[in-house]
Amino acid sequence: MAKVKSEPSSKHKRALIIPDCHIPFEDKRAYELMLKCAEEINPQEIVILGDYADFFNVTAHPKELDISTDLIDEVDAVQARLMELRAMFPKSKIVYIIGNHEYRLERYIRDKARELFGVVTIDTLLNLKSLNIHHIPYGPNQKYNVLGSKLIARHEPISGGTHVAHGTVVKALSSVIFGHTHRLQESQIVAIDGGNYRGISAGWLGDSSHSVMSYVKNHHQWALGFSVVTVLPCGNWYNQLVHIIDYKCQVDGKMYHG
Repeated sequence: MAKVKSEPSSKHKRALIIPDCHIPFEDKRAYELMLKCAEEINPQEIVILGDYADFFNVTAHPKELDISTDLIDEVDAVQARLMELRAMFPKSKIVYIIGNHEYRLERYIRDKARELFGVVTIDTLLNLKSLNIHHIPYGPNQKYNVLGSKLIARHEPISGGTHVAHGTVVKALSSVIFGHTHRLQESQIVAIDGGNYRGISAGWLGDSSHSVMSYVKNHHQWALGFSVVTVLPCGNWYNQLVHIIDYKCQVDGKMYHG
């Protein structure tokens, strides 16, 4: 029997992919479980896929809910989570891809307080620069190459519908990992020249039972999870789509309990 060669793990680079959390309305048990896994893999890079914050208080959706959280409470909660990430992973590169929920703030200032436009920004409000967190602005051309690989991270998919991962990889003709949909999906296409591309919807870490999510009708399609990406020196990359079920998950063959 031929021996299987394994590449030394010291040559691998790992990235933790954090999907939508909607802080301060995150599922705290699921989020803490994700951190427990992340602490063990010690990623060189952390990529936040957007909608890390909810910004409920500046939403354009009707706010008929009895929510006692103010905007300053939301900002404080997001800052605390970002500071926690930086403290846990002082040497990791952290990239914050801005989602449509963070964009709520920019849109609100543009429409309701133009005097503050460009003065109050996500960067300044969340102290991203002081935490050494790089951010990718919101927009249709948004993309970030995870650990310098050919896997593109962005907030929104490029296609809609039920099979959003498949539609995105077909339209993008590139490998794309994204948030926004709160679903766990992965789809692969192989081009006629042998090019191999994958579309990945990385789940979410929010609390679907919270009343702030009541404006969305398809909660039953939402799934708790996140991703761990391994990149080899040759540039090949491998994705672990981590499902959280009953606050348990498996990463690198090890079970974790929340």
